[in-house]
Amino acid sequence: MNQIGDRIAIYRQNKQMTQEEFSSRLGVTPQAVSKWERGQGLPDVNLLEGICTVLAIDANELLGIKSSKNVVENNDLAMQLEIQKKMIAEPLKIEFGSGLIQVFTDGLKTNFVNDQRKKLVEETGILMPLLRIIDNVDLQENEYQIMSYDKIRKSTIVDMTHDNIFQNAIMDVIQECKINYSDILNKQIVKSMMDNLKVMYSGEIEGVIPEKIDYLVLVDILKEIIKRNGNIRNHIKIVEMVEKEFLLNSNTNVIDITNKLMEVI
Repeated sequence: MNQIGDRIAIYRQNKQMTQEEFSSRLGVTPQAVSKWERGQGLPDVNLLEGICTVLAIDANELLGIKSSKNVVENNDLAMQLEIQKKMIAEPLKIEFGSGLIQVFTDGLKTNFVNDQRKKLVEETGILMPLLRIIDNVDLQENEYQIMSYDKIRKSTIVDMTHDNIFQNAIMDVIQECKINYSDILNKQIVKSMMDNLKVMYSGEIEGVIPEKIDYLVLVDILKEIIKRNGNIRNHIKIVEMVEKEFLLNSNTNVIDITNKLMEVI
């Protein structure tokens, strides 16, 4: 497993991306990605940074340079990835029995998950984290379960004769995300929100987050807003008010800030 193409294939599959999705995010053709993964060519050096960004890896991993992150004694990259995946309790995951493999495989070929993610963030400001979707042989063939940080939020036995099983499962995920978002929300999700704000309105966040206000402070404030059934979509107002409160009073706390935010958002 020493070729760059092999690593691209494994990391891409680990991110549950098709060659088409991966290629579109890089701005190349699916045929080019296919050639890399089959060892019939190498990506241009100008693409390496983009590949690492899309796959969320560093250049050493892509190039096969050993680092302290290795958790296996040999070069079994697939096993290393499997072990690393199992180290972490996923913020949001759906597991399904063997009888639903084709249902989920076909469903993932559509854009239904992203369409619902877009609708959710438009309505509530809730950014659904990357949904880990995986089969589980320990479940009944027609069962799926929704989990967050290894806690089972919902388990469902489906009627295989019904249509829209995949869509119904994803809508269950959306609903659980709404109900339990204060538990699901973490620093990485908030960072993604702030990174987006920086791209769209750089002046609102430049030099403020995380320089003046730590991501974890924002996590606590957003969680408190959500617990009070508030809408967190107005990131601009939230950041501005949090910055203002910290400038006026360095001893201000999450509850005081949230009380004031709930009056304006």
